[in-house]
Amino acid sequence: MPTKASIKIAQLGCGYWGPNLTRCFNTSDRCTLSDLVEPDPKRRQFVAKNFPNVSLHESPQPVLEDKSVQAIIVSTPVSTHYKLVKDALNAGKHVFVEKPLASSYNEARELADLAAAKSLILMVGHTFVYNDAVRYLKKLLEQGELGEVFYTYNQRLNLGQVRKDVNVWWNLAPHDISILLFLFPDILPTSGTASGRDVLQTGLEDVVFANLQWNSQLSTHLHMSWLDPNKVRRMTIVGQKKMVIYDDMAQDKIAIIDKGYETVPTIGSEMHFDTPGQTLVQRHGDITLPHIQYREPLKNERDHFLDCIETGDTPISGGENGCQVVRILEDVQTQLDKNKKS
Repeated sequence: MPTKASIKIAQLGCGYWGPNLTRCFNTSDRCTLSDLVEPDPKRRQFVAKNFPNVSLHESPQPVLEDKSVQAIIVSTPVSTHYKLVKDALNAGKHVFVEKPLASSYNEARELADLAAAKSLILMVGHTFVYNDAVRYLKKLLEQGELGEVFYTYNQRLNLGQVRKDVNVWWNLAPHDISILLFLFPDILPTSGTASGRDVLQTGLEDVVFANLQWNSQLSTHLHMSWLDPNKVRRMTIVGQKKMVIYDDMAQDKIAIIDKGYETVPTIGSEMHFDTPGQTLVQRHGDITLPHIQYREPLKNERDHFLDCIETGDTPISGGENGCQVVRILEDVQTQLDKNKKS
C-alpha cells in the first residue's frame, strides 16, 4: 500500500466544483496533486494562476499513462463520468468521482464491478456523509434517541444555480439520498411517486417533489428546486421519542426537539382517542442545540479517500453505495418521465 505523502494524484476537470477539490487535495501533506486536465484554456489559466505547482494538460491520456500517478479525481459533467472513470480504473488508478457516480444504474454497476475486480478504490463525492452534523445525526439514531422513525422530509431549494446538463433531481437529490442511505443503511426504498415541472428549460425539471417508502414504517418526502425564493438546506426527522431538524444553513445545525404524543391510560369522559382506555397526550419538552466539533466536510472526505487507498478499506461512499444512489435517482426519474406522458 502507498505510504503517507507518497500518494500522487491527478485531477480531471476544474469547472464549478473542481477548484474546491483542487484546493483541498493541494493543501494536504498526505498526497501530491501533481497534474490537472482541463480542455478549457480559460480554466487552465485559472489553475495556473492559483495553483502554480500543478502541471496542466488538455487531455487525460498523459496522466492515465503516467505509472507514478496512483489516483484520479474526476470532476467533470456526469455524462462523462462513465468513460473517464472506466479509463482510469483500466489504467490501474484509484478513483474519486464527483456525485453522482454515473448517469444510469447500468453504467454505475459496471464501474463498481470493475473497481472490485481490479481491487481499486472507487469513491463517490457524497460530501454530506462526511459532514460532522450528519454524523452526529447518525449517532443519535444508533443510540435510539429518537425512537422509531416515522418519516423524514428533505428540502434543498434555491434560486439557481440552473444547470443545462441535468435536471434539478439529478443535480441536488444525490445529496439527500446519500444522507438517507447513510442514516438508514439497512433499508432501501420499496416504492415511490414523483412529480415535477420544467419551467425554465423544456425537458429539464426545475422543481421535483418525490415520496419514497423505505419500509412499512419509514416514509420520506423530498422537495428539490432551483426555482425558489429561499435558499433552504433542511432535513426533518420525526421519531417516536423525539424529533430533529438538521439545517445546514444555520449556525446551530442540529436541533433536537423533545416533542410528540404519548398514549396514557384514562377512563370515562376524559377519553378522546379511539383506543379504548387510552387518551392521546401532547408532550412538550426541551429543545437541545448540541455543540458539534465541526471540520470542513471536504477535508473529512479527502482524508477518508486517502485512508482507503492506504488501507484498502471500502469507502463509506464507495461503488456499491454510489450504485444505490443512482438506482434511486433513476427510479424517481422513471416516475417523472411517466408523468410527462400522462
